[in-house]
Amino acid sequence: MGTRRNGSGIGVAVAVAGFALTTVVLVAGVPASRGDAPATTPRAAAAANAGHTSGPAAETSAVPMADAAPAAPKNTNPAEAPAYRTAAVQRVVMDMTEKKVEIAPGKVATVWTFGDRVPGPVIRVRVGDAVKVTINNRTGMPHSIDFHAARVAPNRAFRDVAPGKSFTFDFVARSPGVFMYHCGTAPVVHHIANGMYGMIIVEPEGGLPPVDREFAFVQSDFYLGAPGATADDAKLMSVNPDVIAFNGYAAQYKEEPIVVERGARLRAFVLAAGPNTWSAFHVVGTIFDRAWIDGIFPENLARGNQTLNLSASQGAVAEFTLDEEGTYPFVSHDFTSVAKGAVGLFRTTHAPGRG
Repeated sequence: MGTRRNGSGIGVAVAVAGFALTTVVLVAGVPASRGDAPATTPRAAAAANAGHTSGPAAETSAVPMADAAPAAPKNTNPAEAPAYRTAAVQRVVMDMTEKKVEIAPGKVATVWTFGDRVPGPVIRVRVGDAVKVTINNRTGMPHSIDFHAARVAPNRAFRDVAPGKSFTFDFVARSPGVFMYHCGTAPVVHHIANGMYGMIIVEPEGGLPPVDREFAFVQSDFYLGAPGATADDAKLMSVNPDVIAFNGYAAQYKEEPIVVERGARLRAFVLAAGPNTWSAFHVVGTIFDRAWIDGIFPENLARGNQTLNLSASQGAVAEFTLDEEGTYPFVSHDFTSVAKGAVGLFRTTHAPGRG
C-alpha cells in the first residue's frame, strides 16, 4: 500500500483540495482585463513583485474583478490522493458532461468533463491490473478518451463516441508512473482546454513504499471567453491563459491550507495537463528527497531536486518532508503562472500564528 492513512481505498476518486493561502506573499490573481495586453493595476503589480516572505506586503493580492457571469459552483475538491484498491478488474465508469463552474473568483466558464468534474477523477491502479473503461457521452458533441498509460491501438480504444452513446474498452497497466488521460477528439487542444483531462497513477508491482500522506495536483491552463462561455480560441491558440491552476481553481489553497504534521513523509503526484503551459513544481522551504518523472523505475529515481520541470502531459512523483513548523508555499516556479493562480500552501499543525 502506498500510505499509512486511515480509511479504505477507492479505485476512482478526485484528488484535489480546498482553498488555501493566508499571510504569504506567494499570492495569485487573475487579471481583470480580457485583452491580449491587460493593463497593469496596483494589485496586479503587487502580485508580480511577490516574493517568498511574509509580512504586510503579503496582505496584497491581485484579486480579480468579478465578471457579469451566471452564478456557478466553485470548481474545488479535496487534495488527498485516492488509495489503491485491490480488484480483479479495475472498473472505471465516467459520464462525459457539460456544465458551468467558477474557476477563479467571479470567473465562470462552461467546461466539458469526465466524471462531471474538472480535472477528471484520479484513477489509481498497479502494474499487471486489468483496467476496464466505460465512457458515457451525455453531451451534444462527440468525445473520446485517450489513456497515456495504455499500450493499445488508438483506433480501437480511443475512438469518438457519439452523443448519447457509450463505449467500453480495456487494457492491462504495464508501465508504472503518473500519466495523463484526456479527450482525443479533434480539435484536441479545444477539448483539453475546456476541461477534459485527468490523472492516472500506475503503481509498480507490489505498490509504493508507505508514506504518511499523499496528494495529487493537476496543473492546467484556462482561456476565458465571454462570461459563462467555453474557452476563447484566439487566446488558446496564442497561448495567453487567464488562469493557471492546480486542480481546477485558481489559488484554491489560500484560506484553508493543507495541514500536515511537521516531519511527516509526504508524497505528491503531479501532472502538467496543459494544454499549453509547463509546470515547474516547487515547494518553498524543502527539497525533494526522492522524485520520479514519468516512469517509476529505479533508473528514473532522482534525489535532491528543487524543482520538477514537466511539459504538457508529463507526470511526476515527489517525496519530501517539512522539517520545521511553518507555512510552505507550493508553486509552479514560472512566476507568471503563480500570478495567474498556480500556488497553494502546506501548513504544519503547530505553525506560528496558526489559530
